[in-house]
Amino acid sequence: MNERTILCGGKVCDGTGAEPAPGEVLIEAGRIAAVGDPGAFSEAAAERIDCSGKVISPGFIDAHSHGEIRKLKYPDNRSKLLQGVTTEVDGNCGESASCVPGKFGELCWRDLAGYAMLLDEHPASTNTVVLCGHNSIRRAVMGDRDDAPDARELAALRKRLEDAFAAGAAGWSTGLTYFPGKFAATEELEALAATTRGSGRVYVTHLRSEGDQLFEAVDEALRIARAGSRRIQISHLKTIFARNFHKIDRLMEMLEAARAKGYFLHADRYPYIYSSTYIRQVLPPPYDREVGLPAKMRASQALREEVAAALRGNPRDLPSAEVARLGDDLSGIAAAAGDTVERVCARLVMENPEEHVAFRCMSPDNLKRILRAPWVCAGSDATSMQLDDPGELGHPRAVGTFPRFFRAVCAGSGVGEAVRRMTSLPARIFGIPDRGTIRRGYVADLVVFDAERFDSAAGFHGEDPLPTGVDRVMVAGKTAWCAAAPERIGRFGRYLPIS
Repeated sequence: MNERTILCGGKVCDGTGAEPAPGEVLIEAGRIAAVGDPGAFSEAAAERIDCSGKVISPGFIDAHSHGEIRKLKYPDNRSKLLQGVTTEVDGNCGESASCVPGKFGELCWRDLAGYAMLLDEHPASTNTVVLCGHNSIRRAVMGDRDDAPDARELAALRKRLEDAFAAGAAGWSTGLTYFPGKFAATEELEALAATTRGSGRVYVTHLRSEGDQLFEAVDEALRIARAGSRRIQISHLKTIFARNFHKIDRLMEMLEAARAKGYFLHADRYPYIYSSTYIRQVLPPPYDREVGLPAKMRASQALREEVAAALRGNPRDLPSAEVARLGDDLSGIAAAAGDTVERVCARLVMENPEEHVAFRCMSPDNLKRILRAPWVCAGSDATSMQLDDPGELGHPRAVGTFPRFFRAVCAGSGVGEAVRRMTSLPARIFGIPDRGTIRRGYVADLVVFDAERFDSAAGFHGEDPLPTGVDRVMVAGKTAWCAAAPERIGRFGRYLPIS
């Protein structure tokens, strides 16, 4: 590709919320050199790319990704690229493999600085922004203990956060329903949040409860944010279980009130009503707090029966839970095994507590309500997937979040607003410099797509994994994906405050 490229013939949607308008984009040395009216640029030395009938927008930013390791395994990252994603925010839900010593194959790192260097040496197709995960650093310092850190351990946790921030982390995250984050008291998290005070870095949280104690969990999240930067992102905002669907009104009122009080508060959401999480998350109290429970279940049939009995009162819709690896839901798996759903579920917990299962536990009406909020951006909550291997695919959000989010928001608010929520909004939340808007001087991360055809019909068992409508994806002015040849030009993105 030439150093100078002109995207012409299409409509420019600049990411500010404005509706697409006919225009051209001039790219030079990986950045946007100018934006003009049709025919504005006639440089003979430039490559011209015809975008007739298409929208030219900033590259989409996945606000909630889990791609740190999978990006090393599948650096082409086509499951995200084909949705128009050019930047991923990794390290969500308290888990950030990049911020603690890690290894993939022969590639090793000790901390985020080492991981960032590794990504620059072995680039993926998409850019990477990282959050420092509380679960990961707590496990590195304390293991999976269920008590509070002592003064020395708390200092070590703070030091790991500060080191990650120095290496470019955009903020930090918690996953308060997972080990060992569920053992952390609010006071511990407030002490860690203090490391962000005055920095503008964001606190991102998988709330301690998204159902029965939802309001208490939101209050806790605001308290933690108040101890730090007062910038907070709520992960995959939802109300789970039918008995909690009615809480949506008060939930949205609480969040709007916090914004009115000066919190820089936002949320992300995937456009599906099925969650996807570890199967051990179905365990009710007191079984949900014991790290070694699956091993004890393997050794005790009586305990397995006890857990199966406890599962009969589970508020999740267990029979309809999809187990992608087995190609069926729990109801079908149980029928084939001649067993009960609860006993099969207990067996799966015992065999692999980190088995991913998709639970139908959300309200379609509440999803629509959440997606109407102008402060909610798109987040897939997914890793990189190998699109030509159906065995790799599970929850369709991994390949369909952005087209479906676009369709949902576009239907009520227009193309411009849908694009804003996938571009400049997450760029501002996470302090991603020079991206998210088509503006002179900004990095030329761009998507060319057909707004009428941009959609996904992906299912839970690998069917129809390819979204439709994306014509070309550019990262730093180079074509990362189109029908021709992909390149890997993604880079690690270091945090820069954006007002």
